[in-house]
Amino acid sequence: MSNAYTGFIKTFVIVPARSGSKGITDKNIKLLAGKPLLAWTAEAVKQANLHNYLAILSTDSDAYADIGRSVGLSVPFLRPAVCAGDTSSALQVVEHALAWFKDQYDYVPVQVMWLQPTSPLRSAGVINQAMELIAKPGVEAVVGCKEIHRDLTTLFARNDGFLTPLAPKQAVQTRRQDVQPLLTPNGAMYLCKTAALLEQRTFFPEQTLPLIMDDMMSLDIDTPTDWLMAEALFHPEVANA
Repeated sequence: MSNAYTGFIKTFVIVPARSGSKGITDKNIKLLAGKPLLAWTAEAVKQANLHNYLAILSTDSDAYADIGRSVGLSVPFLRPAVCAGDTSSALQVVEHALAWFKDQYDYVPVQVMWLQPTSPLRSAGVINQAMELIAKPGVEAVVGCKEIHRDLTTLFARNDGFLTPLAPKQAVQTRRQDVQPLLTPNGAMYLCKTAALLEQRTFFPEQTLPLIMDDMMSLDIDTPTDWLMAEALFHPEVANA
């Protein structure tokens, strides 16, 4: 991964990995199939063969920084505490990284790609698809999504312990073939034009395209159960134990 590129940087790839994970201790550097979790994302970026890009690890930990460098990511700074707490938002982290970029290069990149290490099965092909989609006229952002084979008639809130339909005036559709799938972000891909990101302060500006990914690539490791599911994909004997 060539992060020593000194020409014009079009795509700024940010891999966020703070050290304060609560659900799984040190999740972002925990070994999955023999590699630190964040290495899977670093390798996908490398295999995508992007042009005019810079890929960095945004972390608050010296230990994480060392691991990030060992897998090919640049670590030009340590994230300040204000951007590393439980309530810190992705937008705060991105704005901090963009401020560093502007100070370093005296311009801002055309687009920002946000790749969470917790989506280790995201492929290089997905990264390339996102780059192709954002190049279409009028597109401001691309967000990785998975299909939910439900519609609003089969979604409910809980009110005083009872089910309350989100679409109370429509008949419940339970047959899969009658349902128009909903889409939900899977956390695996966010690619946004920098101007739209800074102006609208969201990864979901008005002209956002979905990049639909299958259930495997959409796996987002957040809980110990998610981790076991990921391990089972590499070690089927875990699932059969």
